Amino acid sequence: MSASKVRPPRKFNHFELTRPTDLAAAYHYDKVLGVLAKEPNDRSDSDICQIKSWFQKKSDLFNQLNDEIILDLIKNCEFVTVERDHVIIKQGDKGDCFFIILNGSVAIFIGSTITKEDGRQERALEELESSTKDTEITDLQEDFKEMKFDQSGKSFGELALLNADCVRNASIIADEATDLIVINRELFNRCIRLFHAKEFEERNHFVESNPLFKGWLPKFKVQMAMSLRKEKLNFERVIVKQGDRFDGLRFITSGQAKLTSDSHLHSIQYPEYYPLPDVDELEKDEVRESLRQELKMNECKSATKSRPKLFTNDTDRSDKRSPKQSNRNIELCLICSQEIIGDMEVAMELDTYSYTVTCIQETEMYVLDQKNYERLIEKRHPQTIEKIKKSVQEKYSLTLSWIKDKKEIPLFRYLIYKIQKKERKQKIKQKEIKGQDKKISDDWIASSLKTGPLVDMFGPGSVFHIIRMKAKQRNMEKLDYKANKRITRECSRHNKYPA
Repeated sequence: MSASKVRPPRKFNHFELTRPTDLAAAYHYDKVLGVLAKEPNDRSDSDICQIKSWFQKKSDLFNQLNDEIILDLIKNCEFVTVERDHVIIKQGDKGDCFFIILNGSVAIFIGSTITKEDGRQERALEELESSTKDTEITDLQEDFKEMKFDQSGKSFGELALLNADCVRNASIIADEATDLIVINRELFNRCIRLFHAKEFEERNHFVESNPLFKGWLPKFKVQMAMSLRKEKLNFERVIVKQGDRFDGLRFITSGQAKLTSDSHLHSIQYPEYYPLPDVDELEKDEVRESLRQELKMNECKSATKSRPKLFTNDTDRSDKRSPKQSNRNIELCLICSQEIIGDMEVAMELDTYSYTVTCIQETEMYVLDQKNYERLIEKRHPQTIEKIKKSVQEKYSLTLSWIKDKKEIPLFRYLIYKIQKKERKQKIKQKEIKGQDKKISDDWIASSLKTGPLVDMFGPGSVFHIIRMKAKQRNMEKLDYKANKRITRECSRHNKYPA
């Protein structure tokens, strides 16, 4: 997209619905637009210094660059405004610039080629569906329907400047009236090419070295690296808050954070699990059942009376919180590099976060939003979810081991019990299958030995039996021959010497 194809900037002294509602923010944004509306040669260093801090707070990109580079970017960048449904980037085109969103949002379409720059998103979707009605829909065409909305401060389009072929790998459409900064190739190469190349290399290395993504095809690993977003949070910043809706996975790369949870809120968050059964009794029942199987006491197949449902102290039978209990946060554990935030929610399919995560030092992480999680992991690599479940079991089993009163966190204990029970059932099933295979093999060997030559080498039907019977027949013939010869000799002697 070139500057000639974009409509001129809106007047910056008239706020629209997309403008910041806070007066202070609107005032600062007005100053920013006032500087950017000038020609690059007319932007003085004092004007740029006044708005530099705004850019650093607004954009992750500017927050990681030094002052000299930021001044160069602000002074020489181009400011444009696009209206809703304007196609900013078309997949397959050659890229010669990238964009930073100042205000507004965009929709990203992967695996499509939009042919009408002034068409609506819905119309573009209809065109794609009609064009592929009689053809096989590929994975990339399915990705076309997955939309991710980028908010202000985010950048897009830089990968085309990093790749040798310079081809756009996605289509970008304005979801509303959007203000953009355009950075051309020359400015990009001069200021931030090395930074972006290094950042993408780091993301790619993270994906390649993470065991969760082992076995993925290279194209999906690249898509994962493209989907990750780097965030840096300061001390005491809340990463996720208990009760907030699950919005994706976070992979911590450095720093530390603590997990705290108010167990009394869980009955409100997850009413389907409450009232909770007593895990101690459930474990005892499992032990009794295993003993019955070992002692073969379960031969009777008649229906047994079900045990009365047992409840924990967390809730009573009316599913109301006990009045004796007071709300308090329990510190579950500390998490650091290589840990995942949101893994329990993935493992147990929870809609909201079951804990609060707070930074206890400066923390860096990669964020995979929910749309990309569903597209890359849930739909295409469900085996990765099984790996996450195993990791959750190990982490929270260790957490439970050092908490003195496990009844303080009944939900986590019950969820871990469910994961462990499922794993035990799978192991028992595998063991039964192996036992059945072994029994079939043993029965086959035993049945073969019963009629085969290894049990009775000289039994009827065997080769050795036939050989033995022939030898016996020859011996009998020899004996008969000798007997007949002896009788003949006796008869001859009797005739010669008659009585």
